[in-house]
Amino acid sequence: MKRFRLFPEEDGYIPHLWLAYYYFTLLYLIGEQGFRFWFPLLVMIIIFFCYREIYWRPERTFSSAIILTILVAYLVFFIEQTFFYLLLYAINMLYVLKSPAKFWIGYMTVNAVTGIMLFTDIYGIHDWTWGFISPGILISLITPAVWKVQEKWYRKWEAVNEELTDTKKQVEELIKERERDRIARDLHDTVGQALSTISVKSDISKKLLFQNPGRAEQELHDIQQLSRSLLQEMREIVSDMRLVSLQEEYEAAQLRLKEAGIASELEQQLSSIEDSSKETMLAYILKEAVTNVIRHSNATFCKIRVIQTKNVLHLQVEDNGGYDNTFAEEGNGLDGIRKRVSLMKGEAHFHERPNGGLHMIVKVPMQTEGGNSNDSYAVGG
Repeated sequence: MKRFRLFPEEDGYIPHLWLAYYYFTLLYLIGEQGFRFWFPLLVMIIIFFCYREIYWRPERTFSSAIILTILVAYLVFFIEQTFFYLLLYAINMLYVLKSPAKFWIGYMTVNAVTGIMLFTDIYGIHDWTWGFISPGILISLITPAVWKVQEKWYRKWEAVNEELTDTKKQVEELIKERERDRIARDLHDTVGQALSTISVKSDISKKLLFQNPGRAEQELHDIQQLSRSLLQEMREIVSDMRLVSLQEEYEAAQLRLKEAGIASELEQQLSSIEDSSKETMLAYILKEAVTNVIRHSNATFCKIRVIQTKNVLHLQVEDNGGYDNTFAEEGNGLDGIRKRVSLMKGEAHFHERPNGGLHMIVKVPMQTEGGNSNDSYAVGG
């Protein structure tokens, strides 16, 4: 047997809270007899079902609100002004209406009751206790209009968010296109050139095989070395295309520095990063920075700091090796770092340490303006 419910479970306790006005009005019936008891009770039962109907059958909201308003108006004018606060249920119903025309018709109908009350008071037809009903009048006049203005601004905000989402998708597509171009360029510059060299050396070896066996053996040795180098290049390209944990790269950096005979000092205050693409970009920045220290700096010491706050991640890598301003400006991996940081709306600075060596400072916002923590970025570079 299906369990009876006053209101749908998904609407929670809010509909029940609104019944406070209903119970308050029922108190008036205590002590009443005859017609002044039974007829208001019957009308209030109908009002309750009209109110309940908007939760179970939203398509009947407009007609329920009009019926409820008419019934409450009858009670107010012919029974007792205490029933005026039942009009708040009609106000509540207006919030559900999607049609602006129906909303304003309902709004005018509800406030027409107040207008008629004011008219009858001015001409001495009825004397109302305005101090008692004025709060309800203010609610019925102001609340729906304020809510409608708020809804208008909310829709504008939604439109802006949709536009930002579309723009974000376009940016992501551009980033993917740039990433495809980068991969194609890497394949052409590394794999393509290596294969071309292997092809030429294979032809030379074939021609020299009987004429000059010693030279042919050397060419074959070069082909073997090129093949191994090409395999390593391919592994690096594939490695650059997978998602990497910043924590993993941080730990790997210490091991790589140790293997290179470079003493290291590491400082870390790192929590979870929700955007995996951004985390991968940061991991590759750290990897490239450490690679530069190992390959180009001739350093004996390297310090790495990864400090994450609520809004910004600070990444610093500094060494005691040689510093060349031309090297810092023209590439050797640093240009790739700048591009990655730029994609994440961050900042990258490279300075010479007072005692020599390079000091790299990277600041990346954890949440970009106009976006959210799940913004996506290309992971290669």
